[in-house]
Amino acid sequence: MKKSLLSKEEWKFRGKWIQNKESDYGSEAELYYQKNSHTLLKKNFNIKKIEETRLYIASLGYHIGYLNGQRIEDYELNSDWTNYKKCIYYDVYDITQYLQLGDNELIFELGNGMYNPAPLKLLGKYNLRSRLSEIGTPKLICDVASKGEILLSSDMDWKVMEGNRIFNNLYLGETINFIKKNDYWDNATTKVFMEQEIMKKSFIPKIKQIETVAFKSIQELKGNLIIDFGEMISGFIRVKINGKKNQKIYLKYGESIKDEEIDFESSYAGSVGSKIGDQKLFGGLGSPEDAIQQDIIICDEGINDFQNKFSYHSFRYLQIEGCTRAELIDIKAIYVHSDLKQTGLVNTDNLFLNELYAAALRTKLNNIHSVFEDCARERLGYGGDIVALASSNLYMFALEDFIKKVIYDFRFDQTKNGGIPETAPFMGIQTNGTGQGEGPILWQFVYPYLTYKHYQFYGDKEFVKQEAYFIEKQMNYLLSIDINKVVQCCLGDHGSPIIAGHFKIDTPDKLFVGYCTILLFLKYNIFLKKILEEDSKRYEKKYDELKEIVNDKFLNVDQSYGDRTQTSFAFAIELGLGDSEKLANQLAKKIQKDRYILNSGIFGMAFTYDVLNKYGHNDVIEEWLFQESKISFKNMLSNGNQALAELFIGDHYSMNHAMFASYQQWYFEALAGISIAEDAVGFSKLLIKPYFSKKVNKVEGSITTKKGEIHSVWEREDDKVVLELTVPENIEVQLGKVNDHRLDKIEKRGNKLNVTYTTK
Repeated sequence: MKKSLLSKEEWKFRGKWIQNKESDYGSEAELYYQKNSHTLLKKNFNIKKIEETRLYIASLGYHIGYLNGQRIEDYELNSDWTNYKKCIYYDVYDITQYLQLGDNELIFELGNGMYNPAPLKLLGKYNLRSRLSEIGTPKLICDVASKGEILLSSDMDWKVMEGNRIFNNLYLGETINFIKKNDYWDNATTKVFMEQEIMKKSFIPKIKQIETVAFKSIQELKGNLIIDFGEMISGFIRVKINGKKNQKIYLKYGESIKDEEIDFESSYAGSVGSKIGDQKLFGGLGSPEDAIQQDIIICDEGINDFQNKFSYHSFRYLQIEGCTRAELIDIKAIYVHSDLKQTGLVNTDNLFLNELYAAALRTKLNNIHSVFEDCARERLGYGGDIVALASSNLYMFALEDFIKKVIYDFRFDQTKNGGIPETAPFMGIQTNGTGQGEGPILWQFVYPYLTYKHYQFYGDKEFVKQEAYFIEKQMNYLLSIDINKVVQCCLGDHGSPIIAGHFKIDTPDKLFVGYCTILLFLKYNIFLKKILEEDSKRYEKKYDELKEIVNDKFLNVDQSYGDRTQTSFAFAIELGLGDSEKLANQLAKKIQKDRYILNSGIFGMAFTYDVLNKYGHNDVIEEWLFQESKISFKNMLSNGNQALAELFIGDHYSMNHAMFASYQQWYFEALAGISIAEDAVGFSKLLIKPYFSKKVNKVEGSITTKKGEIHSVWEREDDKVVLELTVPENIEVQLGKVNDHRLDKIEKRGNKLNVTYTTK
């Protein structure tokens, strides 16, 4: 049975949804680009006594609140994006500190966010205004309560006004008119909207301003200012300009330099403006020809102080048009992303390994804004990317709540048949999916896989129970489709350098990957059934039958599978289709033959880090990570952006994309030697099996779990390596065999372990 997310602890709103009047954007919403001021809502109220007081608020679109001129909390780009027909998240603020005796003034600014998107056609196809489940004019609902008494609620007595941000769009940017003054307040419009049962208190870390970055250089080029911040940032700009009245200034954001000028294409919103062959991607009526991420400032006389409120940009470089160096008083960039707590850390005495680790961390955080996004061009939660990065993310961040929210996002858009979308919240993309509103199978795999990984790391059996009905519905649906058809609903090993970024060319061993994906579904559904102590025999029988079909179709004489690509080896070993150790040896030799270049896609590469570590071929992974060819991380980072790109080779790719950051898992499991056991319940079991790299003399790693902190440090001393390990008493530890070293001595004191290894 379907359950409401509403619990007994949830707040029941007394207020009404309020907003400005509806805007007429034209028949194809083409006037959106011309008539799009942000909204201000205001209410005055009087209090005779200051007591503990809370504000309960939900918004559709972004909200920023001010009480008596002071900003309420420091959250940005709020509220949490999801399928608004299924759930609306609200926030609770303690506003006692902002109150004053007598008259109080409460003001909210509303921005469009993902609720009032532009009619811009992402990828030249997907108009969010027609694809998202719910869009409209930004609105809010709120109550102010003290000791159970409602002091104030949103209703038709509130006042509304258009603000001086005369354009705001999450992707394209903001236009501010400093000449326009906020001085005319009209009556707000009330709206009957949404049932109380879909309202849920927000429970994930909020988006915040994290760090401020000063510019590294400013140059003048063709009458424009070119500013380099020296690193890839996703976030806001803060600029102060001594301007003249009606002076118009353009801030244009880019990720790279080409021929000494900023190349804006890698961050075109929705890729609109990119050329695919002879065709230029068109964004629809009224849209910019080239969808550069930009902000526009219309100055008043004197100091004009601008900072983003309702959009963020991906950039290292900024081009300022219409402003001289003398007029530019101050400028800085601000990292803005979900404030995830970092729970995992690995540090080595090798500078490049540390640089590579930091690049993955920066790129991941750059693309987390209440969903795991792909990049600033699309800002969508792709299930495939989430699968590829799941393990590395779980080692890195405190994700117990965040992953629940992501799983809800996918479940909210489950179809009547049981299929899961390619992206969640769903916005139309369904490349080679199983049906209307459904994604390709490896992207759908996110649902059972992420639910299992959540249990493995956090041990929440009740959460597995809650999702079990919907996961089983998905599994039964996929099994109801003819096997010869469902395996074709596959994009394969996305991002492989073999196809150089061409989406219309088949990925390596695509059909074999399709069959393996259904086996992965069965494997993890069996795991989930066993967690719940339910009968899994039907799935086990299906697994054995399908494995036999796979062996008949794809097993080669030398016991390899499929086309003998790196991808096929990685999938076969991950699933245990044959002699895994022998296949791992073959994979290692294959990579050596390929000059130590990993050419699998995002899934095969993530599996490769796992299986080669498991079977003692870490030297092969290390050779890949230190690779200096065109297809390499060193080449990817050679531009100095300190962030990863979407692809190793190809065209039209983002320069700020984390989908190949899965190597961070290897840092924890191999370099630090900390591996969570596959059958762990809330990190209850651990395998310690470090890789004593010859390129490194010291490694320190730690992971903070619900059971306490795991800390590992090893250091080379001549022909010996000493490992110091601290593990909470309630975590079971197994020491694994270490290649090329024998275990000489173990000393245990409480929860501390000293292990000495000697070179063989």
